Amino acid sequence: MSGAQNGPRHDPNFPTLEVDELPNLILLCRIHHKLIDDQSETYPTDLLRGMKANHEKWVEEKLKDQPQIGTVRIKRIRSEIPSKLPAIASGKELLNLALGCDASYQDYNDDLDDIETDLVGDFIQSVSDWVDLADLALEPKHRIRAAKSLGDEIIELYERGFVVFAAVEKQSIEGGIGGPSVFRVLHLTVKRKSDSDIVTIEDKSP
Repeated sequence: MSGAQNGPRHDPNFPTLEVDELPNLILLCRIHHKLIDDQSETYPTDLLRGMKANHEKWVEEKLKDQPQIGTVRIKRIRSEIPSKLPAIASGKELLNLALGCDASYQDYNDDLDDIETDLVGDFIQSVSDWVDLADLALEPKHRIRAAKSLGDEIIELYERGFVVFAAVEKQSIEGGIGGPSVFRVLHLTVKRKSDSDIVTIEDKSP
């Protein structure tokens, strides 16, 4: 039912507020939309409502025939969970890890002062941004610049008394359509060199 006064199939008695409600709408391609509007006598309101009802019934029946899609969930694999995170001194190494991941876990000291908060927070944000851009195909020069930028941040952290650790955990996405697929998560940790969590560490000063 058209809401326009001179529109096809306009009915002045039809409630204005119901013109754009779902029961009064039908989705058509541009060609058939014009064809039906140009031939409003051939396609009256009752006929269109019947066509709409028949199509909705057909869709409902088709969907009933589809197998139930399982809930999508991410499963951790015990053997893939890193027990130790190696120290990272290279921006190139860290970038390669980040670009291959779909998400990340972050850890850091909880007693940072304001300056340390900005330093560590900016670095973790930088790495997280590269994880978010995992599907982006970087040109070589952009990849080199990104690696250098991360390397400079790692050096600054080290000079301020912090060490960067990182590793990748492979998880599994299950359910939905199709079989399981790999979901890679970056473990990223920034800790003070004196932190008690660091049991042994090889000196990888940049």
